Amino acid sequence: MENSVDQLRVRLASAVVGERIAAALDLRFLPPDEAVPLLQQAAKDPSSLVRVYAAVGLGKQKAPGCFEALEELISRDEVGSVRAEAAGSLGALGDTRAFEVLERTYRADTDWIVRYSAVVALGQLGDGRAFDVLCDALESPVEMTRDAAITGLGALGNPSAVERLLPFVGHPQAEVRRRLAYALGRIADPAGRSALAYLSKDSDPKVAEAAAQALQRLPADTNLADGEAER
Repeated sequence: MENSVDQLRVRLASAVVGERIAAALDLRFLPPDEAVPLLQQAAKDPSSLVRVYAAVGLGKQKAPGCFEALEELISRDEVGSVRAEAAGSLGALGDTRAFEVLERTYRADTDWIVRYSAVVALGQLGDGRAFDVLCDALESPVEMTRDAAITGLGALGNPSAVERLLPFVGHPQAEVRRRLAYALGRIADPAGRSALAYLSKDSDPKVAEAAAQALQRLPADTNLADGEAER
């Protein structure tokens, strides 16, 4: 495999799209100081697939120049799949500068997969400023976006989220209730603990198991709220 920096530079300039895609993938074998300039080059490739893999690679490098290249992709690329990958990679970088970019993307982009990726990334970023955006995403008509918001609010661990999450206790889809149980298990709050006690008796065994495990993860001093729900 031709993976030296000079060889990869040549491959990235190939007239064959498949060769450029393979080269973009092989950039992962280079150290960041050599990979990032070539990933920045790949991020401007005429092929959207090459740009997608460039976005993925930039999110894994976590080196200077990656944030700026991803911000450019998410802000200006015309292809939704590229913007979506850029959003995901911004979350993976863990750079708090990504919050403003991701919030703007969620509120302004018209492509549902991009907005979904922005919500996932905001949850992954772990920035408390994402609370309002994630609460808004709970109202999304797109199930994947709503589910990502539930997970993201759990990751933030803000007790204020519990009130917004409690309506999902009775959701007809077991997978949503299971996801809710996992999220509530990451938030130390008495009302959330009561909801988990209720879900631990859910008719779906996977939901009940997830809730029981979440209860075990909560701190011992997270007391049950008054009037704990019982079946």
